[in-house]
Amino acid sequence: MRAVVVTAAMAFALGAPAKGADLCALVSKAEVSQALRVAIVRAEASDTELGGCDFSIKSTPAAASTGHAVDLAKSAAQANGTQLDDATQKLLATFANGVFQGSDSEKSAAANARHPGEVAVFSFVVLPGDANDQMRATRAAHAGIAPVAVTTIANLGDEAFDSGGAMLSVRKGKRMIQFTYPSCACTTKDIVPLARKVVSGL
Repeated sequence: MRAVVVTAAMAFALGAPAKGADLCALVSKAEVSQALRVAIVRAEASDTELGGCDFSIKSTPAAASTGHAVDLAKSAAQANGTQLDDATQKLLATFANGVFQGSDSEKSAAANARHPGEVAVFSFVVLPGDANDQMRATRAAHAGIAPVAVTTIANLGDEAFDSGGAMLSVRKGKRMIQFTYPSCACTTKDIVPLARKVVSGL
């Protein structure tokens, strides 16, 4: 495994995104499972042309998205010094699940799933091109979309920010790494340690 990580790091240093399979070795399924409190059943190369990795659980798109919505609401409440009681969480989950189950995006996600019955809850890709320009453009684009909040994340790569609790953009040197987790029953705080592990290995 060490050799695989070294290979990924060398490819990154040479300016070319490493193969997805190599990048999957930067953080283990067990580490992702522990951080996100779920059973990761698959880690595989991104299904795009970019170098990256997808970590999946057994679930449906609607159930996974509902979990994410509830955790975001809980996090927002805690940030305001309050907590959501169990009844409110159940009501929110029921409402969100109903919305997601009937949506066109849910039907599309289910129909186009790489592995039926599985949902990627944590993914990352290494983007080609100039990271400074990409970070600047991404921050500006997300900052202009209400109610998406763009929050700077300290001590992660050379520059990092979260967009709406669903995407984390990180610059390390000349490369930009983008982490996505819109279907994860988690918050950015859960993702940051995993992102640090990945970024430190590149």
